Amino acid sequence: MSSLLGAVLAFAFLSSEAARLLGLEGLRTAAFLVALAALLTGAAVRSPRFPAREPTVPILLALMLTAIVVTDGLAGEVDPSDYRIALLLLVFLAAPLLTAALATVEVALLVWRLLAGYVLATAFVGLVAMPEVFVRGRADLVRIDFSGSLVSHTGLCLIFLLATLGRMRERADAPARILLGGAALLALLMVLLTGTRTALVTFGCYLLLDVASDPERHRAFRRLGLASLGATAALALYTILVSDDFVERLMVGSSDDWSSGRLDSQLRWLAMALEQPLGLGFGAVRELLRDGRPAIDGTRLLEWPHNEPVRFFVEAGVVGLGFVLLLLGWSTGRALQAARHERSPLRRALLLAIVADMLGQSLFQNYFNSIYYATALLLVAVVLVEQAGTRPADSLSSPASEHDRPLLRRGAAP
Repeated sequence: MSSLLGAVLAFAFLSSEAARLLGLEGLRTAAFLVALAALLTGAAVRSPRFPAREPTVPILLALMLTAIVVTDGLAGEVDPSDYRIALLLLVFLAAPLLTAALATVEVALLVWRLLAGYVLATAFVGLVAMPEVFVRGRADLVRIDFSGSLVSHTGLCLIFLLATLGRMRERADAPARILLGGAALLALLMVLLTGTRTALVTFGCYLLLDVASDPERHRAFRRLGLASLGATAALALYTILVSDDFVERLMVGSSDDWSSGRLDSQLRWLAMALEQPLGLGFGAVRELLRDGRPAIDGTRLLEWPHNEPVRFFVEAGVVGLGFVLLLLGWSTGRALQAARHERSPLRRALLLAIVADMLGQSLFQNYFNSIYYATALLLVAVVLVEQAGTRPADSLSSPASEHDRPLLRRGAAP
């Protein structure tokens, strides 16, 4: 089960651009479906009985998606590949089975190790190939693309950074803390080198989730203040010692279109949606941009909506908007509730970081369009939600007892 979980998560590391360059586009879809099916089947075999409680919200989401499919079918041809978000609903429904099947696996530690491998590997590749291969952006504003996707790479590095800070709280020995701190700084450096402003939104969401889920608010607000000061200091040092490109992107008026085309494109998409109250159809955005971006006013080009509520409203009308808002709200609410009871700093930080990444990217990117990325990470999140509070906080770092050692060995990374 550890290997299958690792295989599913590995697809979050492979961007669509990297898959295209490697000639793995077709194989990528098939391999992901096989890996996910194998994980879910293995979970069903190992723990075939569902709990007594009913998954009300996932069932409601499934009914809403069914209504969208029916509406699209009545309006025209339905392409099953446009409804890949159904994979998420399958993961939500199977969450209890996955949790039971992974009961002997330290999921948070396994995921952290895999993320550490990703961070180290991309940093090494970037060091060897930079800047010839990975430089993007304007001539006067450099952005480093380490993986073929600035957004997903930033998200993975930021999740690792936040989870590593949680991991450091579980390790009392100085050498381990130094190594962990170095890995966190490496991830932070790559986040800043990408110049992706969504990272600040994600970090802000994380701090808000951290405060909202901590019963001791005075402690949470103190942590909020220290984190804000630390982030400001890190950004200032990076600007002074490395590059001012990230700060440049934050400055209003730093380019002809500070929103990077978001605002004009969103207004155009909404104007098109108002002409079709039931939506343009799932996959309409991708279909319209398949052969290139059309011009909006003769100069500016139409972009993706870069906002999931807007995209779902455009493609599926009011039902689509309700679908994505319910999905985001329910996932966030469950994560907050679980984090209040979670005693492990690593598990808590990893859970909140994944949900913060979902919220940040849903507001300023198209999170659910990266379905492999979203499915893999939210699968981890739902398992962490189910496991919250069921294990002692020091289970990841304390010496294993005779009873625990076999479980920890079975839970090690493949």
